[in-house]
Amino acid sequence: MSPHLTYSVWKNDNMPFLANLAGNEIILTYSGGKDSSVALHFMIEAAKDFGFKFETRAGVFPHHVLTQAERLRFDAYWRNRGVSIIWHEVQGSDDRLQQAIDNGVNPCFACNQAKKGALMQYFIQEGYDWKKLVLIMSYSLWDLVSATVEHVLGHVYADPDAKASLRGKTPTERFLETSQRFFPWLKLESGLQIFKPLIRYNDQKILHVIAENAIPVTAIPCQYKRFRPKRLFAQYYGDAKLQFDYDKVFAFAKTNLGLPDISYFESRQPTTYLKEIL
Repeated sequence: MSPHLTYSVWKNDNMPFLANLAGNEIILTYSGGKDSSVALHFMIEAAKDFGFKFETRAGVFPHHVLTQAERLRFDAYWRNRGVSIIWHEVQGSDDRLQQAIDNGVNPCFACNQAKKGALMQYFIQEGYDWKKLVLIMSYSLWDLVSATVEHVLGHVYADPDAKASLRGKTPTERFLETSQRFFPWLKLESGLQIFKPLIRYNDQKILHVIAENAIPVTAIPCQYKRFRPKRLFAQYYGDAKLQFDYDKVFAFAKTNLGLPDISYFESRQPTTYLKEIL
């Protein structure tokens, strides 16, 4: 196994999926974070090799993270590499995040709902052909590991009379949401396809790509990052210098946590998938 993640290694790992992209309408969802930035970095090269085009779209939220100055900084870098990020304004202020806390709701759930709502509105307004649409989502291997840890702590080990909600959902609903991330490629019956090109990789390799290529990422930390379980878990993984194996994580989730079969997700309608599962 290569000690570092290079384009060549990534392309070889994702070859079957990259070969399917030509002829589709492809949207890469960008946040300015390390994962979506590395996905974009590799997709630029893959587009040349596999003959496809793609759009890069981002929801401007939270506003205190994706400031105008930050967006200008990202635009300057990516335009120099031939990419024009399409920024979608998300209505409402960041006050809704504090309001969520005041109402006993995880602010990360409120943030996700706001960005997801903007994405859904865009798809509906533009009238995309689901049969040709491919969404690129930048989940990493650490996201998958954190999904399993979150489920074990919040469901498997939990007192049945005192199970807390996770981001506004029951533990079972939350696991259905996170478990779709384990599959690198989903094709819904409607034709909508979802590609996750980074789920085999640990953060150490992703961060090496960022450093080696001087790729800009968000410099302003989210004021509410402590409410994201995966942030807390990732801090531990990093401090302990842990690295994981995708196949082992997948097998554990399938055997011990009831990871649904891929058919469960592929049978969903696109609006249901985008609203309730993505």
